[in-house]
Amino acid sequence: MRSNTPSMECKVDMAVPSPRILFLHYLLLSCFCFAPGYGGNWIDPDTPEENRKTTTYVEALDGAEFELVMSDEFNVPGRTFKDGEDPKWTALQKNDYTNAALQFYDNDYIYTDDEGNLIVETAAKDTEIIGFDDVNREYTHITKHFKSGMLQSWNKFCFTGGIIETEVLLPGKWNVGGLWPAFWLLGNLGRHTYVGSTDGVWPWSLTECKEEYKLAQLFSGCNNATHFGFKPGVGRGSPEVDIFEVQPGPIKADTGPFKYTWIGEPFLSASYQIAPGKSWNRPGPGFWPGPGQWYEDIKQGWNTSINIGYYGNWNFVEGETGPSKRDYWSDAVSWNHQLQATHFETFHKYRLEWGLPSGKPRNNTMNGYDSGFLNWYVDDKLILSMKGESFYNMTGGTTPTEPMYVLINTALSRNWGK
Repeated sequence: MRSNTPSMECKVDMAVPSPRILFLHYLLLSCFCFAPGYGGNWIDPDTPEENRKTTTYVEALDGAEFELVMSDEFNVPGRTFKDGEDPKWTALQKNDYTNAALQFYDNDYIYTDDEGNLIVETAAKDTEIIGFDDVNREYTHITKHFKSGMLQSWNKFCFTGGIIETEVLLPGKWNVGGLWPAFWLLGNLGRHTYVGSTDGVWPWSLTECKEEYKLAQLFSGCNNATHFGFKPGVGRGSPEVDIFEVQPGPIKADTGPFKYTWIGEPFLSASYQIAPGKSWNRPGPGFWPGPGQWYEDIKQGWNTSINIGYYGNWNFVEGETGPSKRDYWSDAVSWNHQLQATHFETFHKYRLEWGLPSGKPRNNTMNGYDSGFLNWYVDDKLILSMKGESFYNMTGGTTPTEPMYVLINTALSRNWGK
């Protein structure tokens, strides 16, 4: 696609070689999903046979092969994704109340063009809405000055463990901030932008009963009664894995807000957001963690450094005063990877491999990967690796075990770049 406005062109796979994403003010997407030993009728018949298998990059898995379970080539012109129109995807038509968002998600901004590319457009256009003011507890008139698109597979397609891979041309200019392109996964119990669905649910990944979190985690492992069809005694939640969140801009490493890190703008954040978080002896924003302050045995790869600007959130119930047992920390276990102008000019490959906990005693030959893992790759090179035992040893949390859905969007926010 050629455009004078930024766009995102996207080909997403779960473990297939090289699908594509282009982030400009437009988005083009194809999607493939892989898991070990599965097949099914989610596969787009136009997906070539040679793209229906892939091999893990994790040495401890000894060359395990993954099979395609879902794909979408987006090669049919004129598709739209309004609510009820598509069996795999939904384009949002609603305001975004999260992260000080400046955009309104408009489902007219997501479609396939005449060349068979998925387009997600972002534009400076006003939207008049009536929104609820959480502070003053009243409905107020709001004007959002930007429109953009978000595509979700929520409650349609989820997967639990596997590989997702995409090729992306990132939006806009590398040295101009403002856009917030993201490609990510979220546990299906919470739906992004529907904030009531995530209260006490995001980003919990604690399956065991811990009495100190019994009231904070809505679906606690301490609940022995059967509710909602859940298994008694197993905690549930909606953890978040950010395959990438990209911040363009002109600020270099060792200057300004990046004075104490060797990664500057533009950069990619690869993150696992998890609760419970560390409730004591936490590192302060902008500072490197001291001994015992943060998760251990996390491996960073080339051109990558811990994200010292953001370690997570203190989550509390609106309207309550004073400490509450429903309040909790969530952690952003996040590393930044340095990007270059080329990432905004040509396609590059982004890949996540997600392994589930085995539930068995530690097998030393697996080097901790049997406790679950998350591995991020850019252009087939490892940039970040996390093992489940790092979380379990610190807070009792785990790598994700929830069915997770796919989100792809471009947001705008004062909380992200300038």
